[in-house]
Amino acid sequence: MAAENNTKLVRATTHPEPLPDQFPGAFEPVYPVSGSTELLFPSEYHELLADFFCHCIARDPNDLRSHVRRILLEHEREDRGQLFAALLDLFIALGKRGIRLRGRMLEFAKDKLDPSQYGLLSESFAKGLDSFRVPVVFGSMLGRGIEGNLNLARPVTDKREATRDALVEAREYLEYSQLDEARTVLERAILREPRRAELYLDLLAIYRSTRDRGNFSRMSRELERMEAPLPEAWRELAEYFRSLND
Repeated sequence: MAAENNTKLVRATTHPEPLPDQFPGAFEPVYPVSGSTELLFPSEYHELLADFFCHCIARDPNDLRSHVRRILLEHEREDRGQLFAALLDLFIALGKRGIRLRGRMLEFAKDKLDPSQYGLLSESFAKGLDSFRVPVVFGSMLGRGIEGNLNLARPVTDKREATRDALVEAREYLEYSQLDEARTVLERAILREPRRAELYLDLLAIYRSTRDRGNFSRMSRELERMEAPLPEAWRELAEYFRSLND
């Protein structure tokens, strides 16, 4: 009986969803949006809806539907700054979770972002974003970015430890098929300490799988200039690239 009464109570308080054109000049986003499964809305309401979605996200950072709606809306408005803020909030809210959703949204918005914005989100894809360790971005509801550095003291680490960290970081990128990021990490680590053989193996595997002769040649010149001892696998890959011209 209690369940039946509760069902009736819920039904009694559920109002039919109004259509947007029922609110000319006095649009209240909460009415047509809250109960709707739509992701896109008429352009004349975008400004009001953008503000509404920001409030939804500030109130409940895990409201993924509002995150997605906001990203789609800002992409359609072609507001690069607000689109970046919307993506930033999604990445902060999910942390390391929601890999597929974050990946889809980032690739969807890539054409509207500048390289630095896309790079920041792409580089943080595997590790997630800390709300305190992001730049100050106007429009972000969840970012607590600060100017400067939170590190009052920096621990001293030897080169070997730094290289181990670089190898782990590169393999995290490879796990998510982020080959360019992994390649960059490995190249920098090898130039710091060119005698670590395991770094070469991972980097050569990337060069070979992508047939990246350009970056291979550039690194070859750098290492030759440093008089670094190249492993046999490096020479084998050089022969492989030469054979492609035959």
